[in-house]
Amino acid sequence: MNEKLSVMELLKRAAKLLFSNINLAFFLFFSSLPLFCFLILFELSLQTTISLTYQFLSQELDLGGYFFLQDHKDLSENDLIPWLIQTSLLYFFPYTLLDLFTTTVIVAASSVSYTSGEEEPLGMLCLVQRSAKICRNRLVGCLITSLYVLLLSTSVFFGFFSESVNYLFITSLARDYQRFHSKTAVLFHAVVVLIRGTVFIVLAVKFGNWSAGWNMGLVVSVLEEEEDGEDGKGGIYGTNALSLSYWYGRGHEKRDLLMMLMFLVFAIATRMPCLYSRCSLSLSSSGNGVLYTGLYVGLICVGNVVKWVACVVSYYDCRARVLEKKDDVEIGSKAKGFAT
Repeated sequence: MNEKLSVMELLKRAAKLLFSNINLAFFLFFSSLPLFCFLILFELSLQTTISLTYQFLSQELDLGGYFFLQDHKDLSENDLIPWLIQTSLLYFFPYTLLDLFTTTVIVAASSVSYTSGEEEPLGMLCLVQRSAKICRNRLVGCLITSLYVLLLSTSVFFGFFSESVNYLFITSLARDYQRFHSKTAVLFHAVVVLIRGTVFIVLAVKFGNWSAGWNMGLVVSVLEEEEDGEDGKGGIYGTNALSLSYWYGRGHEKRDLLMMLMFLVFAIATRMPCLYSRCSLSLSSSGNGVLYTGLYVGLICVGNVVKWVACVVSYYDCRARVLEKKDDVEIGSKAKGFAT
């Protein structure tokens, strides 16, 4: 308890928990199948939306000199808006619910296996029964917490999007100015890149810190019990769960930030090749787009499982340290009271 667990130690414990219990691995695999199947459809829609948005903004801001577009064609708002609406609806309704269900099952099952204290791995039936009981008692609380997280994360996303649009707009102004003052335009563009890049990095770091707290808040909503709760039904959720998660995470900010950034970079890196080759727009000629999308969606689902198992391990580590400090303070207060 004296040494804090590093990111690699958290990941090693998560991997050990998965590989040491084949029943847990199979259970989490089958639990992630609905999300995996839906993500293929969602990612294809997202790829098309991103590609069309990029092409539309480049067209409207006249960025042809800065960005090279293959198979360029003129787009209107009527071509883009239906895809934006479709992708947004898929994200806010089916994806959010499926992701919440998958997260709750992963956290519950990982907690049952991690705290079982048995030498032999739990059987599949026992694992399913215990996990289902936790999910049944905490699903409403997790839904409330996830709504808070969805609102906060969506606000941050719009911040990233506005920064990107502002950068493209300023770049278009620099391109027009370059026709008359080329050296000044290059210097102006360099300053803009420096400022916008700094803002983007700061937002990414803040998002990493916040997402670590949000993820811990969801874990708290699944596993934490109120002191006066009956039969494990008195869960903590909403703002209380988020507040408790930040309390548990004090002193572990750098570790949690590094872990969230690792998974964020992994998710972006797995998407980039398919976005670059525009898999969704190549479906008319072949079915390779679905194959490539299914491949990286599978990698994302595996990373999602490892991330939430690591969050469970981090939760128990942070909680044990907080309770240990609380006991030390109480013992010290009692000793001081006796001494006086």
